[in-house]
Amino acid sequence: MAKCMFCGGGKSKEHIVSQWILRDCDLSNTECRMGFGMQQPGGGMDSITEPLYLTKFCTMDVCETCNNEWMSQLENGVKSVLHPFLQKTWPENDKELFRSLFLHSGVIARWLLKTACTFGAKMSVEVPEQIRTSLHQDEIPVGISVDMTYNKEFGLYMAMSRQWNVLKDERLSTMHLERKSFRLTWQVRHLAMRLSYFPRCEEHMLKPRFPVRIYPKFGISPDYLENGITKRSFHYETLRQLETETVYFYRGIDDPTHPNSQHRHLVVAAS
Repeated sequence: MAKCMFCGGGKSKEHIVSQWILRDCDLSNTECRMGFGMQQPGGGMDSITEPLYLTKFCTMDVCETCNNEWMSQLENGVKSVLHPFLQKTWPENDKELFRSLFLHSGVIARWLLKTACTFGAKMSVEVPEQIRTSLHQDEIPVGISVDMTYNKEFGLYMAMSRQWNVLKDERLSTMHLERKSFRLTWQVRHLAMRLSYFPRCEEHMLKPRFPVRIYPKFGISPDYLENGITKRSFHYETLRQLETETVYFYRGIDDPTHPNSQHRHLVVAAS
């Protein structure tokens, strides 16, 4: 991009991974591979960058005004509320802490969307211009969804994709929508964050596990029983498990009042 992706102004350097995360999680000297492109059946991406230090993972596609004003305000708005989830040891009162995010769901969604915009520009999986414009106007476009989970596997991962596991006509297949959809999947330590934009589709789960829905309609699913053991609905073993258990129901219409837009559903599928 020749100009700021948000307002069309000049350009400055923006760290794609928030500097406060690099500092608080001791990631400044960490090398990481970034994924983008087509998602593989196992959940990984087919295009992976060479390892690079996260402090050097920047974009020049934003202006100084956007960087130092509204983007900085988003960083300050999420720092304190996400801090408890970014510790080396996962908090035992995680359900209570997730409930506390209800009042901050909007700022979390805008912050992750901002990250998707900058990361996507860097990785050639650009967020559509109308969505970037809406974000600059402090609006979250219809169709954006955000969820979070606890992953038992400790790690660092960041990827952008336009490929989806889609349930259509009772058949599960993959769909790739070039420039019309995107998904940011980001894990820091035990916290997994996912922002999706997939018009005309709704998120479903293949197992009795559900991520915490942050936006648009905040919700935490009840605990469930597995082999007589009570488990948190938002606890996953790995990020791969989360991604492979998520499918999208294709409804073919842009109607936010459609019944399938109101709730996530459990899809029973043969394993």
